[in-house]
Amino acid sequence: MKLDLLADPAIGPDGLWDRITLGLDNPRVENSADQAKMPANDNSEGRWRRAALAGMAASLLLALGLGFSLIMRPEPQVVAVLVNDAGEPLVLVEDFGNASARITPLAEFAVPEGRVMQVWTLPSKEMGPVSLGLLPRSETMTLDGPELPRPQEAQLYEITLEQAGGSPTGRPTGPILVKGFARQPR
Repeated sequence: MKLDLLADPAIGPDGLWDRITLGLDNPRVENSADQAKMPANDNSEGRWRRAALAGMAASLLLALGLGFSLIMRPEPQVVAVLVNDAGEPLVLVEDFGNASARITPLAEFAVPEGRVMQVWTLPSKEMGPVSLGLLPRSETMTLDGPELPRPQEAQLYEITLEQAGGSPTGRPTGPILVKGFARQPR
C-alpha cells in the first residue's frame, strides 16, 4: 500500500539498507564522525529501571502517608456553637481534648486596631476560666492551649475582646463577643 501517491519515488544512497540492517542487529551505531553512541531509546540500561523503581517506591510511601493521616484524623471530644446576645450562631469550637481546639468563625468579626479576640473555656468552677489562645483575625485557626482536663458536656466556651497580647490578668476582662456550651458529638 502506497502512503503518498503524490510524491515521486526516490532511491536512497548506496548501502542505506545495509546500514539500517546493521544498526538493527548491532545496538551500537556509528555516527558521521565515526564515534560510537548508544541509540536514544536504549532501555537496557539499569539507570532507567532504578529511576522507575525509585519513583514507584516514592509514590507508594506518599500514598501510605496520606492514607495514614486520613485514618489518624482526631475526632473532637466536644463541639460548642458560640452565639451572640441575639442568639445568632457565630463561631464553632471543636475541642480535641489534647490541648488543641479548632475555632471556626461563621461570620466576620470586626476587631479594632490594638485589640484581639481571646478564646476561653471553663473546665470547672474551681479551676476558673482558662485561655485557649488568641485570634488576631476572624479566620479558622487551631489553637494549642494549655493541658486541661478532658472537655466535658456543658463546658462553657467564650470569646472576649481583649487588648493586644491578650488579657493582662489571665482572666477575661473585655466584653464577651460570643459564648456557648459544649456538646459531645454523636
